[in-house]
Amino acid sequence: MKTSLTLARFHLLSVWNWRTSHLSRVIEAPAYFLFMVTGLSTLVAGARIDGMSYDDFAYAGVLVVIAIRALFWCMGDVANDRKWGVYAVARTTDVSFPQYIGSILAANTLVATVQIAAILVLKQLLGRGSPVQDLRMAGLAVLVCLLTVLTGCALGFGINSYSKRDLMTSLFSLPLVMTAPLFYSLDDLPVFMRVLAAVNPFTYCVLLVRSPATENFPTQAVAGCLVAALLVAGALYLASGRHELASNEQG
Repeated sequence: MKTSLTLARFHLLSVWNWRTSHLSRVIEAPAYFLFMVTGLSTLVAGARIDGMSYDDFAYAGVLVVIAIRALFWCMGDVANDRKWGVYAVARTTDVSFPQYIGSILAANTLVATVQIAAILVLKQLLGRGSPVQDLRMAGLAVLVCLLTVLTGCALGFGINSYSKRDLMTSLFSLPLVMTAPLFYSLDDLPVFMRVLAAVNPFTYCVLLVRSPATENFPTQAVAGCLVAALLVAGALYLASGRHELASNEQG
């Protein structure tokens, strides 16, 4: 545990040292909620989306956007570390694979939790909040972030170049956001988008985060998240078999 926390401290210091580059991690989610969600809510004023107000519906969506961003930031962190970062230093000592993963999990989940807390506070300041319900949704979002950070770790060990990292981020980040019911219901979407939503793990993540605002137990959401967790566990197991390998990118 001590080793993981020490490495996590270096991860967080890296974020601070490159804070200008990471500025979007701070402002993106509040900007989503303050401008896009507030703007769209005027178009559906008084309407109920999947049984809840649009503010609550989209609040969960923004929280899951944070989780999606955490996945790709973490994937990039691991890819960078394998070349010359904390991981490269760790491999010169007896730091184990679980200890390194624990450090990434601690650092990136902390950053995501701060973002989630900012959205929680912002929703209350805008007078659109139900404090207990919103806090429960935020807590579930933190659990989702734990899963996405681990997913990013697993993906990061399959990337050995910055170009592949950037390709993965560009190809998949927006489709994952747009094919999950983060900001609109799936009910009236074309069939192809509903099919994509059915295989998008973030569909089930947002249903889980949104569940405190509904009256039904989220059976489908829990099942989908459990399947995703098992797949991530398998990917991490495969990654653990090659964890001693650093990136072979040159230059």
